[in-house]
Amino acid sequence: MLIDLLTKKDRLKIQQCNEAFEQHQQLRHAYLWLAGQRTKQFLGSAPGLTLSFSAGMLMQFRHSIVVKTMRGVGAIKWLRLLT
Repeated sequence: MLIDLLTKKDRLKIQQCNEAFEQHQQLRHAYLWLAGQRTKQFLGSAPGLTLSFSAGMLMQFRHSIVVKTMRGVGAIKWLRLLT
């Protein structure tokens, strides 16, 4: 009888944990969907298109010696700030 009572309590706790987990997963899924919608909306706006275009232009020049030098100089300054 005591064992049945304990297993019943354990089953109830497990069921409650499963329900809480499912609710958490649904909420997480909703937040991810909302973040995706906001991202799509931003990328369709003028600032988003400007940012996307700028990133695309920078990606084209990533192998340029000037860009590599500027990145190196920036990295050296950043390392100096850390020390």
